[in-house]
Amino acid sequence: MDQNQIDEVLERNNIVDVIGSYFPLKKAGSNYKARCPFHDEKTASFVVSEKKQIFKCFGCGKAGNVITFVRDYEKISFLEALKKLASRAGLTIQQTKVNKQKQTKRDLIYKIYSIAVNYYQENLQQHGTFAKKYLEDRKISDATIKKFQIGYALDSFGGLKNYLLKNSINEQILQNTGLFTANNNDLFKERLMFPIHDHNGKVIAFGGRVLREDQTGGKYVNSPTTDIYTKGNELYGLFVTRYEISKKDFVIVCEGYTDFLRLYENDFTNSVASLGTSLTDSQVSLLGRYTNNFYMIYDGDKAGRKAAVRAASNIIKKGYSAKIATLPETDDPDSFLLKNSRELLQKIISDAKPLSLFLLEDEILGLDKKAKLNELIETLNEIEDEISRELMVKEISEIFKVSEHAIISKIRKRRPRRDGITNNATLVKVSEEKDILTMILNDKLKYKKVAQEIDSSYFFTEIYKIIYSLLLECFEGMGQASGLLEKVDDKIIQNTIAELIIEDPPEISIEDAINNLKLRKLQRELVQINELIENDSKNMELFSRKKELKKQILKINKKVVRKTLY
Repeated sequence: MDQNQIDEVLERNNIVDVIGSYFPLKKAGSNYKARCPFHDEKTASFVVSEKKQIFKCFGCGKAGNVITFVRDYEKISFLEALKKLASRAGLTIQQTKVNKQKQTKRDLIYKIYSIAVNYYQENLQQHGTFAKKYLEDRKISDATIKKFQIGYALDSFGGLKNYLLKNSINEQILQNTGLFTANNNDLFKERLMFPIHDHNGKVIAFGGRVLREDQTGGKYVNSPTTDIYTKGNELYGLFVTRYEISKKDFVIVCEGYTDFLRLYENDFTNSVASLGTSLTDSQVSLLGRYTNNFYMIYDGDKAGRKAAVRAASNIIKKGYSAKIATLPETDDPDSFLLKNSRELLQKIISDAKPLSLFLLEDEILGLDKKAKLNELIETLNEIEDEISRELMVKEISEIFKVSEHAIISKIRKRRPRRDGITNNATLVKVSEEKDILTMILNDKLKYKKVAQEIDSSYFFTEIYKIIYSLLLECFEGMGQASGLLEKVDDKIIQNTIAELIIEDPPEISIEDAINNLKLRKLQRELVQINELIENDSKNMELFSRKKELKKQILKINKKVVRKTLY
């Protein structure tokens, strides 16, 4: 679709008038408010900005421009919404034919995964007698199998390959899909297939589980990184459970596919699985779009508890609340629910403990009191928010009966020195990435200045890095900033862009914002250089680079301080 046509439709349709034609909006300062039409709520948290031509619900997180509102409210396609609004404004949309040869590689891989999931589902129904028996024995219902598109990979080296070729897929693309070995054989062979969906419900990867104990390979074979999938960025089941997570305002996090399915079948419909990996920063940030409250329910054995502690620590570092639900040592969520009632698990979840109390009471990890405190102090060291850190210090002090002074003293000893440069003067929080993007999206003149000096490597938060890269790619020729929403399919990214647009820019000069990002990047490199020097103290090139970095840091730091003083 021609961007100029989209820009004209956005320009000619005032978002307040359009949304106001569906339900009443109430003036609230410079914006308008209403109860959100996309989720149940008692207090109005749906905000419409006439100035920025964007809507945002601060309850469920949904956001967008006038086109996306009509699309989602009326449940029609983007093109249908565009035509509807064009007609309203007296415009005509000129459609262009899409040349199939210009289809992007990403689009083609998405298509291949859509074909593959159908293939595996057909296999389960037509040839998966043993696989269906396995699912039946595990008490996984037909409704769940259908909802989560569970399938079966044949005991064949080329079943999927031949199926794709019959569906007019060019063999040259196969190696880019992650579905085949280096020899172009099927990666998944005689396995139960669990499709992994992105936030929009598109299948982007698979997890394949063995059905017999004597099968070769690991218990699970998982898709590798591809153009559409990065391990550690997705959560199993989130595409189905995200609205329940937002509605209930807490998420239950488990480890595996069958754990999640068992929870879901027992009406724990605000659950996700971390796909068998440690809970990553990206996964925490993704869930943080829906709730601040995390409940970990991992395996009850030592390995599971250790993973739960690591995950809870990571959640706390990111500024969210984490609690750990304790299962018996021999159980995981799946096995527990097969033997016990839903009500009993609900009680265990309700009795979940914050990290400090969980560690104090735990007897399976094999840690003494000092080791437990050291674990907590490691977490405290990485909490950037001072209030959050102080509250946790009080919590640890009360639970472990240790003075706050002793804990704070330990933290100070553990905190890394910054080569004479104090934390308060120079450490930039991730929020500054958000600030600079907010400034750019509200003022194109600032965008031009930033684009001349900053590239995407200055952004450490993945979602902000993606948004900035998108800005560099297409913002220059765009009309309204809200038009940027049509450049991405990912709902999380769309909502984040809308949130950045609707927020007021911070009270800081663009020069300071740029300098702060430059300063932070240099500091990160300095920390990395120091680590390299510890392992290679005779490398003069490292010392030379360190000296240069410190000069650059001092130079930028003087600019920031001078502006602060005056």
